[in-house]
Amino acid sequence: MNIIELSVFACDIRVECLDRQAESLLNSNYAWFKQPVEDARISYRITRQGTGEGRLIARDGACPELARDDGDFLYMFEKDMTVETQKLRPDLYFVHAAVLELDGRAVALVAPSGYGKSTTTWGLLHHGFKYLSDELAPVHLTTMEVHPFPHALCLKTVPPDEYPLPKETIFTTRTAYVPTQFLPCKTTMGSIPLEAIFFVRFVGGISEPVVNPMGKGEAAARLFTNALNPLAHSGEGLDGAIEIASRTRCFELLSSNLTPTCELIKSTFLSIF
Repeated sequence: MNIIELSVFACDIRVECLDRQAESLLNSNYAWFKQPVEDARISYRITRQGTGEGRLIARDGACPELARDDGDFLYMFEKDMTVETQKLRPDLYFVHAAVLELDGRAVALVAPSGYGKSTTTWGLLHHGFKYLSDELAPVHLTTMEVHPFPHALCLKTVPPDEYPLPKETIFTTRTAYVPTQFLPCKTTMGSIPLEAIFFVRFVGGISEPVVNPMGKGEAAARLFTNALNPLAHSGEGLDGAIEIASRTRCFELLSSNLTPTCELIKSTFLSIF
């Protein structure tokens, strides 16, 4: 049995791993979070189920869950870990969003799954941005700083040829994972001010991307629908969405081809300052 220790949003996590392939996947996906912990608030035990690729994920105090293969395993482990860390950090407003840094300021890409957040993130990393997350934006509502969550960048589709994946990419039945040490940029280590939000939607029928300023009311409504722990906050989370929208610049982005989309995001973001 091997032990993996992680610190996620200052929440200590210990994983007992009795399966070497699962251990390798966790080490690759969460390398940035690895550090010794003294008093784990969240504990897991990972065991292989039978002779196939199935694994049991057992968290203290919960019924074990069966992951059928590598793709299921990473998806289910992260989903549970994210929910549990949110319970321990009600001071943070969690948004389903990618986050990147440019010149010490953060920009968030907000959208439901399948709208192109991770692919756009992968592209922006080739245009001078640093990586914080492709999935999760935990915002402190007082300081308006967003905390990094740099797990391996996860892509559901292979990006265009001009943005090739490194040979170290890990392919599972669900997605392709690029560990942080193989990204084409630096990873931001600390929390930084959130300055702008782009609500992303891929539109295949347009030749060029379009960006439009968004009103605070509409932005707050969209943030609220993408919040992950709204009930931990006043007004059932709506107050937090309004606070974030009122203190950032918000845009609607209709994306098309990846390169012009990245260039438009960068030029719009730089024009704010």
